[in-house]
Amino acid sequence: MNGLFGRPGMSWLIASIIACGLLLGALFVPLWRMELVAPQYPKGLVMYAYGYKFEGSGGSTYDDVREINGLNHYIGMKPIKTVTEMSMFIPGVLALVAGTLLISFVAWKRRWLRALIILGFWTMPVFFVADLQFWLYHYGHTMNPEAPLNTGSFTPKVFGITKVWNFHSQTSFAIGFYLMLAAAIEITVVPLAAGWWQRRHARAAVPLDVAGATGRGDAGRRRVVA
Repeated sequence: MNGLFGRPGMSWLIASIIACGLLLGALFVPLWRMELVAPQYPKGLVMYAYGYKFEGSGGSTYDDVREINGLNHYIGMKPIKTVTEMSMFIPGVLALVAGTLLISFVAWKRRWLRALIILGFWTMPVFFVADLQFWLYHYGHTMNPEAPLNTGSFTPKVFGITKVWNFHSQTSFAIGFYLMLAAAIEITVVPLAAGWWQRRHARAAVPLDVAGATGRGDAGRRRVVA
C-alpha cells in the first residue's frame, strides 16, 4: 500500500493540474482550420474542425460547411462528415484527465504510470495530425470519376496550401491543437526541470553544511584545549 498512497510530489501535481486544464480547454475551441477559395467564392469559405464536429466560420451569409461539401461534390469528393474517431474525442480527453489526477493523488510512486500518462498527452496531438492527414488522403483518393469536374486524385495538406486547378485550400492548426501540444510539453518538461533544480540545489547545499559542521567541531576542540 505504501507504493500506492502517500503525499503527491508537488512538481508533478502542479504540472498535471496545469496540463489537464490546457487539455480541457481544447474541448471548447477549434483544433484545425481550412479556408477554401473558388471562383464562386472569391472571399473564401472557412471551416473549423473541433475534436468532435465541423463548423463554419459563422461570419458569412453562407453555411460554409454545406457550401464546401457542394464544391466537393462538384469535383467528385465525398462530403465531409464526422467519423468514429471524433465521437471518441471528448471521452478520451476526460479519461486522460481523470487518470492523470488519479495517479497524481493515489499512485504517486509508480513512475511507469507517470510515463504512461505523458505518452497519453503526446498521443493526443500526434494522433490528431496523423488521423486528419489520413482522412484528407482518403478524401482525395476516392474521387468520383463521373463528377462534372474530374480533377483526378490528389492529397490535401493537413498544413499549408493545396492547389487543384482554380481551387485552392489553405489549412492550419488552430488554438485547440496548440493547447494539446502545450499540455504535452508542460507535463513532460516541468517535472523534469523541477527534479533537476532540486538535485542541483541539494548538491550545492552539501558543502556548506559540511563546512559548518567542521567549523563547529574546530571551535569545540579549541574550547576543550583552553
